[in-house]
Amino acid sequence: MANEKYDFFDDDDENDVITPKEEKIETPEEKEEKEIANDTIIRGYNRLRLIVYSVASILAISLCTWLWLHFFSPYTVETQETGRIMELKLQGMIFNTYEGKLLSEKYVDYPDKWLEYDFPFSVTNDSIARQIMSLVGTGKRVRLTYEEYQGTLPWRGNSHRIITGCEILKKEN
Repeated sequence: MANEKYDFFDDDDENDVITPKEEKIETPEEKEEKEIANDTIIRGYNRLRLIVYSVASILAISLCTWLWLHFFSPYTVETQETGRIMELKLQGMIFNTYEGKLLSEKYVDYPDKWLEYDFPFSVTNDSIARQIMSLVGTGKRVRLTYEEYQGTLPWRGNSHRIITGCEILKKEN
């Protein structure tokens, strides 16, 4: 008996017969309890899904609003600055924009202040850029009308100030 090993495959064939499972007949109370439990799980799942979708929607709307206000909606419109154009150059590798500097009259009128470029700007319109380019180095007084944005975009230039108009001022005698 010590050398005898039990053969699992050499069993009675009577146990191998598959019998249909007995279906348990549920009472109406058991069916109702099962439906209530199932509905509670589904209701909880739907509530969680509603919360997740609501939070995701609020975050998406908030992000879109912030992007719009920061990059596409100017926070100052039709503002003007008077001075003399010091330089204007075309810059950019992919998006070419005109970048310029204006010496504001705030610094010209006060000789004791250090002269510096205090007004960097960008020009996206070619006709306005040609008009400003003709005024570079002439010393003529100009009034630039611009919009100011909170953020910069590559196709709009490096400055927050985008020039929308240029007017040459007459000399005062």
